Amino acid sequence: MKLNKFFFAFVIIFILAFLVRFYALDKIPSGFHSDEAAFGYNAYSIIETGKDEYGKTFPLILKSFGDYKGAVYSYLTIPAVLLFGLNEFSVRLPSAIFGVLFVALSYLLTLRLTRNKTVALLTAGLCAINPLSIFLSRVQSDPLVSVVFILFGLYFFLLWIEKRNNFFIILTSGLWIISFFTYPSPRVFVPIIMLTLLMFYWKKLLEQKRYILIPLFALILATDLFLYLGPSGSRFQQLSVFNTPTVKLVLEEKIKEEGPSKALTARIFHNKPIDYSLFFINNYFDYFSFDFLFLEGGQPDREIVPSSGLFYVIELPLFLIGAYFILRKREKWGFFTLGSIVLLPLGLALAVDESPNVHRFFLLVFFIELVVAFGIFEVWSHLKKRKSFKYAVVFGVILLVLNAVYFLHQLFVHQPVHRPWYRGFAYKPLVQSLKRLEPNYNKILITKAHASPYIYVLFYTQYTPKKYQAEGSPQDLREGGGFGKYAFTSLDCPLTDPFTKEKHYKGEKGVLYVNRGTCLVPKNAKLIETIRWKDGNDAFQLLEYVP
Repeated sequence: MKLNKFFFAFVIIFILAFLVRFYALDKIPSGFHSDEAAFGYNAYSIIETGKDEYGKTFPLILKSFGDYKGAVYSYLTIPAVLLFGLNEFSVRLPSAIFGVLFVALSYLLTLRLTRNKTVALLTAGLCAINPLSIFLSRVQSDPLVSVVFILFGLYFFLLWIEKRNNFFIILTSGLWIISFFTYPSPRVFVPIIMLTLLMFYWKKLLEQKRYILIPLFALILATDLFLYLGPSGSRFQQLSVFNTPTVKLVLEEKIKEEGPSKALTARIFHNKPIDYSLFFINNYFDYFSFDFLFLEGGQPDREIVPSSGLFYVIELPLFLIGAYFILRKREKWGFFTLGSIVLLPLGLALAVDESPNVHRFFLLVFFIELVVAFGIFEVWSHLKKRKSFKYAVVFGVILLVLNAVYFLHQLFVHQPVHRPWYRGFAYKPLVQSLKRLEPNYNKILITKAHASPYIYVLFYTQYTPKKYQAEGSPQDLREGGGFGKYAFTSLDCPLTDPFTKEKHYKGEKGVLYVNRGTCLVPKNAKLIETIRWKDGNDAFQLLEYVP
């Protein structure tokens, strides 16, 4: 491919990647998830006070909703908040930028691995239009950012092998450690990648100056272990397949079915090693299911685009062709790539919650698209001298375009009204109404029926972080606790008729009650306003007590 054509193609891919990630970024996907609001408000709080919502000074780990998150994404959001204010666009902007970087990096890393500019260009093109890559680039996505750090680290590692400049291996170590403070999954992935590199590049590693590699790898693993044993590792420990009550309950049921007279048989066939292994294997292969990869996607629900998978169906035969030629030609980079595809899900299978999970899976997108790109390259090489070549190319391009257009239609047309409660769509209009009505009331009591409303109130009112911290954040965790005029309750219907058996608050004048939209409007209340989801269903009722 001539340089001018090659450069033109790369520019087109870059522009395409930019457009599908930045167009209507603040509106699509519709709604704004509580995690997005949390990262945004914590960035705002750090700007204003140097502390997060809990009052911790310049944290590396954020405590949020009783869980722990890497703080890196909030720091990346700070420049956008300073430039554009605290809003949806600012919070999603780092993801969009890193999404474009992911496309550029896929080219650089593929070129470093394969030394083939055509395969590198094809990989970048596929990553630019990959459904999961597009979607995660359009929401606050610490998983995507962490993957870019991991792949940049891998790129510098390969540079270190070739150039033998220790600066590159130091960069690798730094980037991989930063990924630990961005999202939890790299704490599992990075050791697997290190093992895979040792498996397939051990000869070249023996030629390097190992006095620097060993301590740096030891530092990476020590940081990983420290985080795992600390508070931020509690989430992973809870999600671990070895701690899930599901396997334990099934195992106990099998033992009971054996009966008390067959204790020995039960020990042989129904024990922890066998049952946990079966559960782990099932979890592992869920990530390679056709439904997950090509038809429906996976968890969490807020990241689902209806009737769309993580890849286009046309990519499946191309992946198989690429894998076949990798094995046939004994490509070392190909063995590393296929090895990564096989080994990385071992880390995914350790977690049982919201599985198969698209966030944790995203790292594999690059490796899979690289194999698909190689498959396209081999098909191209074998057909270009035949008369049917032009027809095959046109047919393949049409199929890929149709696949991509269908996904974009599902994303921009169907996703906004498809189960909008998963993305908290109604909270922005709710808080807008509460801001307008706030001067008329002494207190506003809000149900926590759908999500964590406190973070939306903080975000959309831009509640002063210093004041929030002074009030003893987060007061919303206790029943009836809150900040300013806002209080929060676990009751779906805090205001209801007193003769019902439901738990409720005693009606008071001067209080605005926010009930769940499915609650019956009580006789002792005046309906001020109804907030609806984007599909038209009632989300919240704003009520005033009438004696």
